[in-house]
Amino acid sequence: MNNREKSKWMEQYRREQSRLRLLCSELDALRSQGRELCRLRDGSEEAPPPDWLARDLAQAQQEMEAQAARCVVLRRRMVRAISRLEDERQREVLCRRFLQGQTAAEAADEMGVVPRRVEQLQTEGMRLLVVDLQETGTETKQKGRLKGTY
Repeated sequence: MNNREKSKWMEQYRREQSRLRLLCSELDALRSQGRELCRLRDGSEEAPPPDWLARDLAQAQQEMEAQAARCVVLRRRMVRAISRLEDERQREVLCRRFLQGQTAAEAADEMGVVPRRVEQLQTEGMRLLVVDLQETGTETKQKGRLKGTY
C-alpha cells in the first residue's frame, strides 16, 4: 500500500463520521416530524407515532447504529496502526490530522511548529505506517521502525 492509498484509507474515517452525523440529523428530523404529527393528530407529542413512522424511525435508528459500529471499528484499526509508530511526533500528527480532523495549520499551531513541519511528519509517518487489512483478505507488509503499542 503506497502513501496515497494509506491517506485515502485514513481519510475514510472522516467520511464515515460525516455519514454518521448525517444519519443522526435525519433521525432527529424524523423524530421531530413524528412529535409534530402526533401533536397535530392527537394534541400530544407523547402519543405513539403511526405505524409507518415507527417503522421509518426504527430503520433510521438501525442505520445509525450500524454506521456508528463501522466508525468504531475503523477508528480502532487506525489507532492501532498509528500507535505502532516509533516517533511520538508522527503519531501526534497522524492523530490530529486523521482522527481529530485538524488542518495542518491547526495541528502546527497547537504543536508549536510550522505547517510545513506537520506535513513532513505526516509524510514520514504515512511512509512507516503499517495498515492491517486482514479483514478484507489483504495484508500490507511495510518496512519501518515500529514500536510495540501506544
